[in-house]
Amino acid sequence: MTHYLRLSSVFLLLFFFACASPYKGLQQQSVSTPSALRFKPVFDKVLYRCVVDGRVVFKRFHLSGLLFFKTMDDGSTRAVFQNEMGFTFFDFEWSPTDSFQVNKIIPQLDKAAVIKILEKDMDLLLMKNLNRQTETVFTSGSRLYHRFDLEKGVAYYIVNNGKLERIENAGKSKVITITLGEKETDTSMPGTVFFNHHKANFTIDLKKIEAHADE
Repeated sequence: MTHYLRLSSVFLLLFFFACASPYKGLQQQSVSTPSALRFKPVFDKVLYRCVVDGRVVFKRFHLSGLLFFKTMDDGSTRAVFQNEMGFTFFDFEWSPTDSFQVNKIIPQLDKAAVIKILEKDMDLLLMKNLNRQTETVFTSGSRLYHRFDLEKGVAYYIVNNGKLERIENAGKSKVITITLGEKETDTSMPGTVFFNHHKANFTIDLKKIEAHADE
């Protein structure tokens, strides 16, 4: 009985630490720091190779193709995901004031929860719908964690040695991690982007195609 209670205590401690917030040890920055919004992407058109992999229960799914980001003449933004034959998986649009709408989406993805996840992914990457008034800066070692309040949960833009290295979305626990590759300038789109959805069990892998690449 004593052995059983000891094991139960060990498992309880392991469960507690597994569920503890990964942001618990952050220290609030006491000095003025430039806003993370200095990394907000500015672009005319960016093209990525895109691979989406996931699992729903025991069924795996896989989509691959090209993801276009384009700033339109009226200041709106489009994100269009197509396969190599030009078939459109989705076409999303943001107004100049960051209002979101779906122009087109395939039936397999046309589910409110899926659209909400994809919208949040793009919002986080493009730094849309962030309220500067809610920004708070924390430190952990050499890294700065710029936290913004969202409609649900928070977003952390994590800066290391003056470079934006990843974005994290969290509620009670970490929900999405977006790992960013090199950026030519602070406002450039990164060379690579990897979205890891910890609860939704899928990933999105982006690799930038340079404008001069021979496609």
